[in-house]
Amino acid sequence: MFPFFWVVLLIVGLVLLLVALQDWQIQKKNIVRANYPVLGRLRYFFHELRPFFRQYFGDDNAFLSRRIIDWILDVSYKKTGYFAFDKFDTTRTFHDGKHQMVHAIAPKNMDEMKPIYPLIGKKRKHPFQFHGFFYRSAMSLGSLGFEATKTMAKSCAEIGAPFNTGEWGLSVHHIPNVPFSFDKKFFAYKQLPVWTKWFYKMLPTIRMKNRFIEWCGNYFEPEKWERDLFLFDYDHWLFYTIDWDAPLEAFPQPEDLGPEYGTIILQIGSALYGMRKKTKDGSIVVDWDRFQKTSSFARGIEIKLAQWAKQTWGILKAYKNTDTIARIRGVHSGVELVSPNRFPYYHHDNEKEFFDFIEKASILSGGKPVGCKIVISDKWNIEPLAKYMATLPVEQWLDFITVDGGDGGTWAAPLALGILFGKKAYDAITIVDNILKQYGVRERLKVFASSKLYAPHQSARALALWADAVGNARSVMIAWWCIRAGLCSGEHGPCPVGIATMQRNKRRGYEQVRQQKVEHIKNYINAHNHWLMQVAAVVWVDSPSKLSPDHIMAPTQHINPEF
Repeated sequence: MFPFFWVVLLIVGLVLLLVALQDWQIQKKNIVRANYPVLGRLRYFFHELRPFFRQYFGDDNAFLSRRIIDWILDVSYKKTGYFAFDKFDTTRTFHDGKHQMVHAIAPKNMDEMKPIYPLIGKKRKHPFQFHGFFYRSAMSLGSLGFEATKTMAKSCAEIGAPFNTGEWGLSVHHIPNVPFSFDKKFFAYKQLPVWTKWFYKMLPTIRMKNRFIEWCGNYFEPEKWERDLFLFDYDHWLFYTIDWDAPLEAFPQPEDLGPEYGTIILQIGSALYGMRKKTKDGSIVVDWDRFQKTSSFARGIEIKLAQWAKQTWGILKAYKNTDTIARIRGVHSGVELVSPNRFPYYHHDNEKEFFDFIEKASILSGGKPVGCKIVISDKWNIEPLAKYMATLPVEQWLDFITVDGGDGGTWAAPLALGILFGKKAYDAITIVDNILKQYGVRERLKVFASSKLYAPHQSARALALWADAVGNARSVMIAWWCIRAGLCSGEHGPCPVGIATMQRNKRRGYEQVRQQKVEHIKNYINAHNHWLMQVAAVVWVDSPSKLSPDHIMAPTQHINPEF
């Protein structure tokens, strides 16, 4: 009995060790298991038990409907996303019964669809075209880790989906599909010795290989913190990054931007991170030379006047402001970064200065579209801009307005501000559309809805209320493996899956499965666009761009489903 017990214990221990090694070093699918070998499997064990305990312990709908999360995860794995549900949900967590659309008696077939995708900046020298109706909205490098940013950028570039850099600047991680070439003079590079390539090939697991590349970057760089500034090119066996000291003529011209550059919307926040001069008095002034270099990689520019989650300021905690992040943003590391309350070139009674800034930004970027991001509480948030635009030649208008709904963001705001300000996306879009039409400036200006529109049934209604495209960040995060741990700021601990953290030990797990996450993001965005097309087909229009309020049923009183 006694020896048998120890034999069983030894066998169990060996099995657990092998499972741990598989999770930690070899598998390329699951971030949680990579960061928490063996123990991470318990999460999925209990996750599988949820349906059986739901009727006893309630549903987890505080964040959003579990059904929507399941849909995002299913389509990211290329499943159909079909499931049974009661569409007149009595909990109002999945569907409130007010999103009903009018179906045609003889819907169109999908082969009859002729989508008309938004063209942004038609009046500009270099407009850009969407290739769908859904895009990844603003998320900043620094708030996100380097591997997560690279994954997102690669996914979007491969399917032509636009993505917004967020307010903290642009780096080489936003252009991972641009192949390294010695002819591209905007790249700086550092070659590794040949022996490192031989050693790399002998390593048995993906984790060891990635760790070795990381070690090479730390060892062969003059200072360890520089490693995160670089991407690694396996063909040329070197590290490379953007050389911001290269002359302006070395950077790409608008006509050079092929699909590999992606459809980048460069966001400029109130602190002008990544494109600011270093002034003695601490004042915030644009470095226009750096702006020209940075914007050379972008298709459009967005000025952030307001965001629902940050009506007062944007904050990056000191422990996420690493030496690398500080270098990208042009600030000191290890201190809390707080963006000013308002954009330095916009004042409530002086719209002229703002539109002068927009025109200069468009000209210096080579004639690219420029828009702004705002939060709507009432018509006064948008009317001054519309009224002033009406006095300008059409060539000097904004090219797009991003409406950030009052239910967007990741709760990076104080509770009171998050609760009290901003309308939900549907109401906000309607206000913006009405005011722009009132002043005659709507026709050549696009409106984007950026809010908690995770699934096509939500996005379709936004398009029917006259949005031209829908942007979302959190649903894309779920597709790339966010488990909604609520640790995005880092204040209460690091993101356990390595998405929203600067901690290397967590980011290594994400790097281990990164290529699969590229596919998941692509699958989700493609599925979102596909089902928007399906909605349009059912109401008998051949493009989601032709959805209108006529396709939304009039609200009806909520009926007790028992009768």
